[in-house]
Amino acid sequence: MAVGFTAAQAARLTGCTLPQLSSWARSGLVTPPPGPTHRYRVQDLVALRIVASLLDAGLSLDRIHRAVGYLVEGGAGDTPCALVTDGDTVWACEDDRQVLDALRNRPVAFVVGVDRIGEGVDAAVRAFDDERQAFVEGLHDAEAAGGSATS
Repeated sequence: MAVGFTAAQAARLTGCTLPQLSSWARSGLVTPPPGPTHRYRVQDLVALRIVASLLDAGLSLDRIHRAVGYLVEGGAGDTPCALVTDGDTVWACEDDRQVLDALRNRPVAFVVGVDRIGEGVDAAVRAFDDERQAFVEGLHDAEAAGGSATS
């Protein structure tokens, strides 16, 4: 079973706000998969960070929608290592050679390292899981200490 994240957890892990997540979900930009819990997947967290990066670069929501659609739907093969944009068009580059070609042949305004964002999300999720595990262990320790004091 895949683990998912609530909107509040997704906001915490991506640095986005709950109103942003809500707005982006309503517009279909990044939505948690349908189901009883509507929890965000790790790839959704990566997409959320990418949306924030592209918005910071000044891209329109329409262009961001197309770029993120490629990522969330899986695109044609592996996840690209970078998204390169000239502020008008977004190119998904699957390797460093494609990134270099994009940089050489176009006036590039912004490069988003998808692989680096993915690594950052993975690290944030691991830290979140460690924190959650420590909290649960603390509850068990408190319960054990309370139980032995009453025996």
